[in-house]
Amino acid sequence: MKILYSRLLESIKSKPKIENLCDDLTMIGIEVDGIESLQGDKVIDFDLTPNRGDCFSVKGLARDYCAFKNQKFSTSRSVSFKGQHKFEKSIGLSAADACSAYSAISISNLKFKKKFPENIKKSLKASGIQSIHPLVDIINFVMLESGQPMHVFDRDKINGNIEVRFAKPKETIEILGEKELKLTSDCLVIADEKEPIAFAGISGGLKHSVSKKTKNFIIESAFFSPSVIKGKARRYGFQTDASQRFERGVDFELHEEALKEVISIIQDIFEADISKIETKKNKYFPKKKIIGISLNDIEQKLGMPIKETTLLSILKRLEIKLLKKTKSIFNFEVPSHRFDLSIKEDLIEEIARMIGYDNLPQIKSDPVSQNYEISEYDFLNAIKVFMKNKGFLEVINYSFLDAKILENLNIAEESIALKNPLNNSLSNLRTSLLPSLAESLEFNLNREQNYLKLFEIGKTFSKKNPKESLNLAALLYDNEKMKNWNSNQNLDFYHLKGIIEDLATDFRLSELSWKKTTNDLLHPYASADIFQKNKKIGSVGSLNPRYLKTIDLAKPFYYLELKIDSLHRKNLEKLVSSSIYPTSQRDFSFEVDKDISYEQIESCIRSASESYLQSLRIFDVYAGKNIAQNKKSIAFRITWGSNKKTLSEDDINKEASLIISGLERELNAILR
Repeated sequence: MKILYSRLLESIKSKPKIENLCDDLTMIGIEVDGIESLQGDKVIDFDLTPNRGDCFSVKGLARDYCAFKNQKFSTSRSVSFKGQHKFEKSIGLSAADACSAYSAISISNLKFKKKFPENIKKSLKASGIQSIHPLVDIINFVMLESGQPMHVFDRDKINGNIEVRFAKPKETIEILGEKELKLTSDCLVIADEKEPIAFAGISGGLKHSVSKKTKNFIIESAFFSPSVIKGKARRYGFQTDASQRFERGVDFELHEEALKEVISIIQDIFEADISKIETKKNKYFPKKKIIGISLNDIEQKLGMPIKETTLLSILKRLEIKLLKKTKSIFNFEVPSHRFDLSIKEDLIEEIARMIGYDNLPQIKSDPVSQNYEISEYDFLNAIKVFMKNKGFLEVINYSFLDAKILENLNIAEESIALKNPLNNSLSNLRTSLLPSLAESLEFNLNREQNYLKLFEIGKTFSKKNPKESLNLAALLYDNEKMKNWNSNQNLDFYHLKGIIEDLATDFRLSELSWKKTTNDLLHPYASADIFQKNKKIGSVGSLNPRYLKTIDLAKPFYYLELKIDSLHRKNLEKLVSSSIYPTSQRDFSFEVDKDISYEQIESCIRSASESYLQSLRIFDVYAGKNIAQNKKSIAFRITWGSNKKTLSEDDINKEASLIISGLERELNAILR
């Protein structure tokens, strides 16, 4: 939202410098994205959170600033108005609580009596709103000032009376911008006795819009329930200034006051015949919320004592009215513009904002003990650090994919299709992180990045298991050979497998095993499924060649995906000190049958070894010259260590002997 600095100063008596103003607003949670220059003035770009619809205006921002600085805030000026005649049409509210209040006036014989104000044009330009018609410009200006969206109709084009209702079957409306919408039964409309004349709270209809030829006008100002407006504009692929405000929530007591402000400006600029304000309300019109809270509630949450006088002073500045005090409980009435305040924790947050987060006490945490229990957040963060230390770059993608991508990968049947997608390219929930990472890969390859190590932690969804799954995925792609000081080999399946083994070591992931993959996305002979306690938790391998045609790559990539929330983190809760004793490593190379899997070799080694084995890693697999037919050579590195002593040569030799004899006996392996 972009607002003129000069307009903000109109409502702030102290007239702060722009730098101080922006710093103070940021301190209370109203972030400033940037400052631009416009015709000798400054335009401030604010980034508001969805819950702060009350600040989506000049006066809303000024009101929050004045509350923080303990300055008096002047509300809208009082407008005294008596209409010249009765409003010609009746208003019906048949949409129950969707629209509980609707105000309107009619205007005719509109004639300029002075030049149209430059400050209105400048405000609209600063906010990126196009000038259309003088009356439209005025209601848009008042919307920027107050936060209340309104709409102007050509009265002569309206057939009969006005009704606020939900759309009928197969009803359509052509909105401003010449876009025809096929309305559904949950779409709220303003209609005459013939057809919809506006998409309520979102956009007016093109057919009933005003032009230079319009002689008679109707201006509406209403309260629409946020839940009814929310998401409707995005469903049809657009958004308006009105929908942005009504979705967040507009002050339900503002609609008539804003209309009076419009009338005041019109009377200042024009000579005109203006009707009395016609207002229709129903029983669903909102009431102000009441929240009970005690000093003890506040002290427990803020970690500091607070005086009753301080509490009352802060909330008074925020226009939160004390109704009564019963023993230790204070009952406060929430103003109509604060949709976001509904429970006592909301009030405590407001108190913290006004005190200033920097002024809250700092509480020192207790030293970390041996019984420290790691949280899920810390666990995920630790995984991210681990992956980054391995040279991977984190990417974050949408959880939605194009259905065509899923069909190309033959996983569309498992996917959940969205009923209301943002657009066609984001129509389905992803069942795997692979397509998302493949898109990130393609994006970087198009920018001449030929060596990539990417990872993502994100959620996947499946029809078979409605519960969402949190996964870790990693991708390796090397169109060139690895170039570092000690290696010149190509990235392959075993690099990712080594990542998993290191992950298992660092995070004490117990009882991992490897089996032939059942994942159709991966190469049947260069992949494996990962199990923990006989439960499948992921897969690793090269992309299946049949899917390479869907991605324009010079070489296949290598991919791993693990279900983080399925991991059995044995002993992860306890911090264990590192051994002070050195480790020992030895490399072995064995010739085995081609059909022998890594899982069989690892299982044999671990069963043969005693308690000193710490890690096992394959670093080479070879078949060809000097290797018998139907045989392969596998080279691996074993690391031994102890938390109690330095292992002797005899200890290592004994371990090595047990492993060699075990492989020879169980797998007919030949030491090379």
